[in-house]
This record gives sequence, structure tokens and C-alpha cells, in this order.
Amino acid sequence: MSKSDQITRNQHYVSRGIQKQFADTKNKVYELFIEKDNLSKKNYNKTMAQNFVYEHPKLSTNYLEKLFSDIEDVYIPKIDSCIAKIEKENLSRINYSQFILRVKEMLPIFMIFYFRSGALLYEYSFSSENPKLDRVERMILNIFNGRYLWGLCETISKFYESAVIVDEKERFLLSDQYISTVALSYKNKFSNASNRQIGMKDTMILLPLSAKYYVVFYHGKKPNYISKEKFCVLGDIDVAEINNVIYQNSYVKCIAKKQEAFDMLEKITLYSPTKTMMLYNDGTVKDYVSKREVFLYKNDRDMNENSIHYIDDYILKIKGKVGRNSKCICGSGKKYKQCCMRKYEEVKKIIYGVENQDRDLYTIPNVRMAEDAIEIFIGKEEGLNESDKLILDRVRGIIQI
Repeated sequence: MSKSDQITRNQHYVSRGIQKQFADTKNKVYELFIEKDNLSKKNYNKTMAQNFVYEHPKLSTNYLEKLFSDIEDVYIPKIDSCIAKIEKENLSRINYSQFILRVKEMLPIFMIFYFRSGALLYEYSFSSENPKLDRVERMILNIFNGRYLWGLCETISKFYESAVIVDEKERFLLSDQYISTVALSYKNKFSNASNRQIGMKDTMILLPLSAKYYVVFYHGKKPNYISKEKFCVLGDIDVAEINNVIYQNSYVKCIAKKQEAFDMLEKITLYSPTKTMMLYNDGTVKDYVSKREVFLYKNDRDMNENSIHYIDDYILKIKGKVGRNSKCICGSGKKYKQCCMRKYEEVKKIIYGVENQDRDLYTIPNVRMAEDAIEIFIGKEEGLNESDKLILDRVRGIIQI
């Protein structure tokens, strides 16, 4: 049997070539197994992998694994070269324009690494009746759809600002999603619009190079420690904020070069993707699965958790009843304009979004492509899978009650 015909049992969903940049001199990484909150140290070849993860009965054995291996053989040395160039020179003397141009040229490969990642495979199989098959099929649809893949790359390249963030203590995490994304504002959750899909307004994309360097693409209200088209050295608090975002992008595992990276984490509950189902009077069903919500700013997390309560307050207590100079309804004694008005102005935008069901409200104007929902079904009820039919029956029961 030739080498090319050999079956790879342990298939990596994050490239070992990427993982090695998060390993110490003995090729060891710290791995957090999230579900069990178990932290261990192991060789980077032994993590971010699963048995036969890319296999599918309609593909020849090892087809996708070999394809990814061939891509890595070409592009991992190029990524290593980018990192080596930064390490060799003083950050202040590096030509940022030339550096980011090299990164943008490799964006299609970075996007392939993203769509093949463990977290995306988890999301592809969410709510599926055939998870092992569906995750591979949905991954293939994303990776082999040239218009979609190149459109996303063009969107990032042309419509997002960029910077490189640096942790000189090499404590950045690596998510099993590979690329991490985070919302920089609250945009509402309706139909297939996620707060942190690529191509949406007020979104930040974190592209890993190593435990020391991440490339950042952003649109909107960036944090103060990021400066446009600069190499930005972060302090401890800033690194902690970034690491918490990367952690929240992970589903099963995340790794780091140093144990200190995990000491920075806020151990919050990590939710699954969001499922939205809508039934129209003509019998049409819209069924979407969107990304888990991750927010950088505290106010946006608060809005995400309490938006229904705030909408009720606005409709029942504020709309047409409270003026700018009235006392705030929260009981602070301050004028409304000096207290909660800004929050409820955001609520007005949410209501507008719900009423108009317009995803373009949150998409950057003129983008080539915005990231799709994880799963989209639009059709009649009989086209739903059995578990979704049961959910719809439960919803009908609640409405009748």
C-alpha cells in the first residue's frame, strides 16, 4: 500500500501546522476540554482531532484528509514565513502594508481552515438527524463554492480595517473554530442574521498566526488597544479580553502555549447555536440555525440577555409617555436622557429590525458576500426533519394555550 493510499485514522480539524505555533519547545500545548473543564498538557499532534472526521460514504477514503494535507504542505510554510519575518525585525520597522497584503493573499486558505474547523463541524451537525454525514456535506458546500468563498474573502479584504495584536508573553489561545469572531454591537436576533457573522456591521474577526500574534479585521467600534494598520502590543487586561472571546468561540477544545492563558478566562456558560423557526399564514416555514452569540462589550451582553424585558418596558412604559427631560423609569432620579435613553434608543432599532425582517440592516453596504447561517430551510412543513416538526407542534401548543 502506497503512502497516499493509507487511511489516516486521527484526522485534525485544526491544522497541526497552525497548532505548532501554539506549542512550546517540547511540542507540548495546554488543552482545555471544555465540557469537562479539564486542563491537560499534551503533544500538539494529539489534540484538535477526531477519528475519521472527514470521511463520507460518497467520497473515496481519505479524500478530504489528503486534500487538506496537500493544501497545508503549500501554505503552512508561507504562514511560517510571515511569522518569521515579524520575529526577525523590530515591529516599528515592519512595512505593515506589505505584510497585510501577504495575509490577504492567503485569505482563501484561512477561510478553508475556518470552514473545516471542529467548531464549524459541530455547528453543521447541530439539530441534524444525520450529524456525521451532514457536517461533511455542509463543509463541502462552503469550501467548494468558489463564489461564496472568494466573496467572503473580498468582503474581509475591502470592507474591514485591519491591525495585528501582539502578546509578548505568548498567551493567546487557539479556538477549535480556528478563526474567532465577536460582535461589537447588539444587532438583534431575527431570522438568519447573527450578531457575529462575517460581513455584518460591527463585527471583529480574529485570525490566529501564533501564541504571540493575531491578525484582526474589524468593522465598527473597536477596542481602544487596537490601532488601525499597526502592530499593537497588548497589556494583560487586553489579552484577557481577547482570550475570553476566543474561548467563547470554542465548542469542544481550545489550546494555549502557557497555562496562564486559561487563568484569564471567565468561566461562563457557553450556549449552543441559535435555532429560529417561523410559521407564516400561507404555511411557509422558515427555519434557521445561526452562530452562538459572543459580545465584546458588557452593554451588548446585557442587551442580549434582557432584550425582551427592555422591549416590554419601552412599549408599556416609555413610548409616547417619557420625554428626554422626564425622570428615568429605572428609579435612579436622573433625567431619562442622562440615564437609560441610550439603551432604549437601541431597543427602538431592535423593534424596527423585527418589524422589517431585513437582514441588510446589519450588513455592511455593498459587501460582496456575507456569511450564511449555519443551516437554512425555507419551504412547507412537510419538508422539515422529524425533530423540527416536533418543535413546531410544541410551538403551536404554546400559542393555543
